[in-house]
Amino acid sequence: MVLRMILMSIAISLCVASSAESQSTVHLANTAFEEGRYADAVTYYREALSEEPTFAVNVNLGHAYTRLERWTDAIASYQAAIELDPSSASADVWFFLGQAHYQIRQYDEALDVLLEVASSGTNGQVSLWIARCLTELEQWLRAKTVLLTHLGTYPKDLEALELLAHVLGQTNDWPGVIDVYRGLLAADGDRTRYRIALANALVIAEQNQEAIDTLELAWRIDRSVTVQANHLLADLYLAERMPYEASQCYARAIRQMDQPRADDYFRLATAYFQAREFVSATDALNKMHEDDPMDSRVDLYLGHIAVETDRLQEAEEHFGAALAKAPASTETLLALARLEMQQQRCNEAATHFARALQAGDKRLQVHYDHVLALLHLPDRARETKTALRNALALYPSEPRLQALLDRYVRQRSSAREGMRQ
Repeated sequence: MVLRMILMSIAISLCVASSAESQSTVHLANTAFEEGRYADAVTYYREALSEEPTFAVNVNLGHAYTRLERWTDAIASYQAAIELDPSSASADVWFFLGQAHYQIRQYDEALDVLLEVASSGTNGQVSLWIARCLTELEQWLRAKTVLLTHLGTYPKDLEALELLAHVLGQTNDWPGVIDVYRGLLAADGDRTRYRIALANALVIAEQNQEAIDTLELAWRIDRSVTVQANHLLADLYLAERMPYEASQCYARAIRQMDQPRADDYFRLATAYFQAREFVSATDALNKMHEDDPMDSRVDLYLGHIAVETDRLQEAEEHFGAALAKAPASTETLLALARLEMQQQRCNEAATHFARALQAGDKRLQVHYDHVLALLHLPDRARETKTALRNALALYPSEPRLQALLDRYVRQRSSAREGMRQ
């Protein structure tokens, strides 16, 4: 996590030039700085330095570079000032130098400088910057210690609390993260992002219902709550088997988007499907098709809807269309195979189950369904034997497969007995 922070206030020490000409140039530089004309200030400060290098002008030049976010130049100017007159270098000058190192990701250098500042005890905010450096260096326990000490002095420092929550998350201390965000909400309850961050932590801690309540409150307070937050809330509702509520969240998220994509409509369609809102699911799938006509999931789920509404011929057409777009889709192969089993078309079902296995779906249920389909086909006994052997090699103690093996043995025994008669 890179924490960028532009310095918001800089104390400037006006330099006293040794000549009228130099004094005039420094005055022009300071005036330009105070008026926000930092590039002009740089030009005047550099001119003054060419006339007479001084500690104060180098420091002021560093400040001007800082305002322009020219961090490398700022570092050079602060270092030049310190080298010219080390005894005049206050803790603030070293602090500015440390911040400039931080901004260009020189975290080790920044930490060394800031620790020197901290040893002087004159800058109350230096500990927060030290914690930032330690965080960037992934020294989580040291960062936590520094932040807790800082918060002991500044308990309402929201930035420090936010950084502490991040550090605790990196050490998987989710109860600690939750406590910090609850504290942040107590200090500033209007910040929607705190509620969203708290909800994320609650999800990781498997406190789904409280996460839902937190996100719903965020939505009621701030109707501009982010698309990401609505997606998280919808996912939580699905996990809690509340698909209708999930569909409402996905619909809200889509309304917030300038250009919803196929995946966005697919999330909405699946939520409607699970809620058995088939008309709304179909509408969402049609919009998904407009965005990506070649997405096989459209036909797959239209097929699922057709199955649920007893339109089996239409379902087979949709599954076939989905398979034409994605021949190796195990989800489509299994949907078609199960439809064929429902229609007692075991030969075709066995073929599609086999293709799903070949495509990499080695789940127990797929093996079971494949063998079951083959057991309805006496003329494919050798294939049934091979399928059973493959299934039992992966799941040797599975009772359902053992039952199918017993059934196969009985079938073969009956077939041999019939041949003798």
